Amino acid sequence: MIRRLAAFAVIGLALLSTVPAAAQVAGAQRRAILDALRPPIERRLGGPVEFVVRRIGVRNGWALVIADPQRPGGGRIDGRRYFSADDWEVMDGLTVNGILRFANGRWRLVDHAIGPTDVWYCDPALGAPRSLTGC
Repeated sequence: MIRRLAAFAVIGLALLSTVPAAAQVAGAQRRAILDALRPPIERRLGGPVEFVVRRIGVRNGWALVIADPQRPGGGRIDGRRYFSADDWEVMDGLTVNGILRFANGRWRLVDHAIGPTDVWYCDPALGAPRSLTGC
């Protein structure tokens, strides 16, 4: 039994070691990144939002965020109110992707998308490192 637990522990540690350092974002840095992403999303979705983060990573002064917006306190946002029926039909819900760059002491939004169905952030012209985007 102890051998089996030790084997599982070794496998678990091996799996954890494959998570890139870009996945380790917390505290003030996480808040600053999300605060830089928030304004254009709030403008587009007509009010305050908070994010349920699916992925947030940082590497070499770049950040990638994949998150779902909601109203403060967990209120659902009806995307059909903010997008045409044709657009809404081809969107992946309200999932937000954002690429940000740290410059002059703060995070700045380079580009973002709401409801993308592709990995637009893999475009080399954006400049984000492949080690961050996984592209």
